[in-house]
Amino acid sequence: MILHSVFFYLKDGAPVGTAGLMQAEILELLSGISSVREIVAGPPQGIDRDVVDNDYAMSLHAKFDDLQGLQSYQSDPVHVAFVDRFKPHFERIRVYDTRTG
Repeated sequence: MILHSVFFYLKDGAPVGTAGLMQAEILELLSGISSVREIVAGPPQGIDRDVVDNDYAMSLHAKFDDLQGLQSYQSDPVHVAFVDRFKPHFERIRVYDTRTG
């Protein structure tokens, strides 16, 4: 099993509501990609601790059975369209792919 975690940091001046639109599309569209076993998304909780990063706008966490499933997701037209739509608003993204089983 692979946990694919993505943290999206938006540019200053990104349209209001961009993070919310991203969350809706993650849950409605990306969840429909056949290799996705589970997907969740949300903004930072806002916990005030030195080690907690609250600077990202939205995070995505998706589970895949294996590397082939993750690669299939990466090249799926729905995923590609999501990236193309929101990429102009990204300051940066951080991706963590974790082997969980």
